[in-house]
Amino acid sequence: MTGRRWFRYGLIAVACCVGGATVVWSLLADGKPPVVIVSTAVAALAMAFLPDLVSALRAVRDAGNPPVVELSSRVVGQVPLLSSHFQTRLHEMKALRRAVGGRGRVALVALPGQRGAGKTQLAAAFARECDAAGFDLVAWLNAESGPVAGLAQVARARGLGGADDAPEVLAGLAVRWLGDGGRARRLVVFDNVDDPQALREWLPTRGGVKVLITSNRQEFLRMDGVAAVEVGVFTEAKGRAFLHEVTGLPDGSDAAALGRELGWLPLGLAQAGAYVARNGETYEQYLRLLASEPLDDTLRQESGASHPGVLKATALSMAGVGASDQSGDAVRLLGVLSVLSADGVSRQLLVRGESGLGLSGGVRPALEVLASWSLVTLSGSAGAMGDGVVVVVHRLTARVVRYLASHDDAQPSLAEAVDTASQLLDVITDDLPLAQVALRRAEVDELTRHVVAVRENSGGDPPALLLTQVDWMGRALRAVGDTARAVTVLFNNLIDRRRVLGDDHPDTLTSRSNLAGAYVTAGRVAEAIALVEQVLTDRGRVLGDDHPDTLASRNNLAYTYEMAGQVAEAIALYEQVLTDRGRVLGDDHPDTLASRNNLAGGYGKAGRVAEAIALLEQVLTDRGRVLGDDHPDTLASRNNLAVAYWKAGRVAEAIAIYEQVLTDCRRVLGDDHPDTLTSRSNLAVAYEKAGRVTEAIALYEQVLTDRRRVLGDEHPHTLTSRSNLAVAYEKAGRGAEAIALYE
Repeated sequence: MTGRRWFRYGLIAVACCVGGATVVWSLLADGKPPVVIVSTAVAALAMAFLPDLVSALRAVRDAGNPPVVELSSRVVGQVPLLSSHFQTRLHEMKALRRAVGGRGRVALVALPGQRGAGKTQLAAAFARECDAAGFDLVAWLNAESGPVAGLAQVARARGLGGADDAPEVLAGLAVRWLGDGGRARRLVVFDNVDDPQALREWLPTRGGVKVLITSNRQEFLRMDGVAAVEVGVFTEAKGRAFLHEVTGLPDGSDAAALGRELGWLPLGLAQAGAYVARNGETYEQYLRLLASEPLDDTLRQESGASHPGVLKATALSMAGVGASDQSGDAVRLLGVLSVLSADGVSRQLLVRGESGLGLSGGVRPALEVLASWSLVTLSGSAGAMGDGVVVVVHRLTARVVRYLASHDDAQPSLAEAVDTASQLLDVITDDLPLAQVALRRAEVDELTRHVVAVRENSGGDPPALLLTQVDWMGRALRAVGDTARAVTVLFNNLIDRRRVLGDDHPDTLTSRSNLAGAYVTAGRVAEAIALVEQVLTDRGRVLGDDHPDTLASRNNLAYTYEMAGQVAEAIALYEQVLTDRGRVLGDDHPDTLASRNNLAGGYGKAGRVAEAIALLEQVLTDRGRVLGDDHPDTLASRNNLAVAYWKAGRVAEAIAIYEQVLTDCRRVLGDDHPDTLTSRSNLAVAYEKAGRVTEAIALYEQVLTDRRRVLGDEHPHTLTSRSNLAVAYEKAGRGAEAIALYE
C-alpha cells in the first residue's frame, strides 16, 4: 500500500473520530456542534476522496474528447495528439507509470502489442504528460528503420557534434548525453521498433533517462533489462462503449459480435464504427459486408496483422470511400499518403503542393472524407509546419493501401501513387530555393523524411522525377551543413541514375557533378577533381563543348582547382570559361557575370589585387544594371569588392562598403539569412583589424548569438564566430572570457 493511500486512510480515520466526537459532544451539551469542527471533518473527507473523484471525472471527459495541449519547445520530434474517441487505458497507464519509476534512475520500458492495438496512442499520452510535468527533454523518434536517425536528430537539437559528423557519430553523442543527465528528467520514445537487436546497442543504460519503446515484436517481453507493459486489445466492455460512442447505436449482441470479429482491435473498431456511422447501417449489416469481403493470404502475411478482421475492415472502408467520393480525390490522396513518411505529413505541406496532386476538389475536402472514414487522423504535432495539423495514416492501414494498389488492376496503382507523390514533392521543393534551406530547416527535415519514404516504397526502379527529388535532398543537406549525409545520398542517387537512365543521360551527369561538389565541401578535393574532370569530358562528348552545362563543369573544375590550391590552373580555366560564356551566352548573362566574379576571386588569391578590383568593379556595375542593386548576386559582388579593397589597403572604403552591404542584406534578405550573418561577420573583422575592437566585439557577440540560433552550435560558421570572438576578447584584455569560449 503506497504512502499516499495510507495518508488518505489516515485522514478518513481522523475525520470519523472528529465527527463522532462532535456528535457525542453535541448530545451531552444539548447544543449545536461548532462550525469549525464540522467544517474540519468535511474538509478532511473531501481531501480524502476528491483526488479520485477528479481523476474519474477527468477520465470520463478525456475518453471522448481528449484535451488539446500545446507542446513545449523542449520536445524533439513529432508527438501525435490523441485521436478522436481516445479511450483512456487506465490499467496500462498505471502499469507504465510504475515501470518508469521515479526520478534519478534509468528506466527502459517496452510497450509490445499487435499492430493497431493503440501502442503509439498510449505512448503519446504519456509523452504529453511528461512534457506537461516539465521534463527537460521529450524526444519522439520514429525507429521503424532503426534508431540512428532519430538519435542524430536529438544530437542536432542539443548542439552536439559537428555539422559534418555522420549520423552514427551524432547518435553516439546523443546516447552519452542522455546517460550523463543525472537527475535531469528526460524521456525518449522509440516508436514502432522493428528490430530489437538493432536498438539494443543504442539504448542509454545510466543516468535518469526514461526510455519508452513501442513495437509489435514480442521479443521485448523477454529482453534483459527492459520492463514490458503489454498493450492488449480493448476489453469487451471498453470496445462496446467505444462503438456506441462512435456510432450512436444502442449496445447489444450485434456490437459484441462485431467486436469479436475484429478481435477488439482499436484500429479495426475505429474504421468499422466510422463506416457504420457514415452509411447509417446497423452492426448486423456491417457484419454481413465483412463476411463477404475476401481476404488475401499474402496480405495477411505481409501486413503482420494478428487478426484478419482489421484487414477486411480497412479494405471495406477503402471501397466505401471509392463508392461515395465520385471525384476519386480521396482514394488518390490516400494512395499518396500511404507512400509518404509514416510520421505523417503536415497539412500545410499538402496544401502548398496541391497542384502536383491532380485533385479536382482540393486537399482539404479529400482529407475530410478520409478522416470521416477513419482512414486518416488529423491532429497537431510538435515540429509541424504551417497550421500545426499533421495528417497520419496508421502504418497497418498504409500497408493495406500499398498492397491493394500493387495489384495489376488497381486504380490508382502503386506506381501512380509514387508518381503523384513525386510531383507533390517537386512542386514543394521548387518553392524552396537552396539559398533558404538553412533558414527553413524544419521544412527540409520533413521533406527529407518524405523523399526517403517514397524512395523506399517505390519498389523497383524509381521514376526519374523521384530521383530528381533525391538529388534535391542531397543538395539541401549539403546546404544546411549535413555534409556526410549529403555525400551518402548523392552517391546512392548516382548509382540509381546510372542504372535507370544510363551513364550519358544529362541527369546522371548532373548527379556526378553534384556529388563532386559535396566532396569539395567534405574536404575530399582529390576525389572531387577526378569526378569533375570525368563529368567535363562526358558533357563535352554528349552535349558539346559550348553547352551551358559543359561550361558549368569547366567552371566547377576551376573552382575545385582553386580549393586544392592549384590557383594558376584555376585562373587559366576561369579565363577560358569567361571567354566562352561571353561568346555563347552574352556578356550580360548571369553565368557570364558569375565567371567574371570567380576570375576576380582567383586573381585575389594569386595576389593580383589590382586586376581583381578592376574586374569586381565591372561585375558590380553590370550586376546592378542587369539584376538590380538588391539582387543577392549584386550584394555578393559588393561584399567581394570590399574584401579586395581591404587587401589593397583601402581600409576606409572597405568598411564603408561592408556597412552598406550589411544594411542592404538586412533589408532585402532579413536578419537571419546566412549572407546577412556573413556580412555582419565581415564587418566585425574589418573593425577589429582597423583597431575598433569594442565595435568588433559587439558585432561578433551578435553574430555568434544569431548563428547559434539559426545554424546550431556546431555549424562551421558558428565555430568560426566563436573563435573570432575569443581572439577579440584577448585583444581587449578579457582573457577569462576568451578562455571560456575556447573551452
